[in-house]
Amino acid sequence: MFQIVEEPASFQGGDVGTFRIWVQSNMVYPTAASEAGISGKVIVQFAVNSHGKVVDAKVLRGVHPELDKEAVRCILSSPSWAPGKQGGRAVKQQFVIPIIFQLQ
Repeated sequence: MFQIVEEPASFQGGDVGTFRIWVQSNMVYPTAASEAGISGKVIVQFAVNSHGKVVDAKVLRGVHPELDKEAVRCILSSPSWAPGKQGGRAVKQQFVIPIIFQLQ
């Protein structure tokens, strides 16, 4: 698995920043966490495999079980990516992103 590749995996024509925007707009704030006033930043690691599927999502730093679970659910529900390439062939690439849960 690679973290840095010659051609990084791309999400809907963009990069991991484009994916973060997609995650924020597709995330569902857990009711229990919202009612309890829980917010914070969940750090999630995941990979995009050689077929462009998001796999292996796990929480590196969590906030609350409900928020952590939603962060992983949202990331794993991602549409397909264009996989990263190394030496001209598709490879599995790993990413780490923060997901911010903020009450309005």
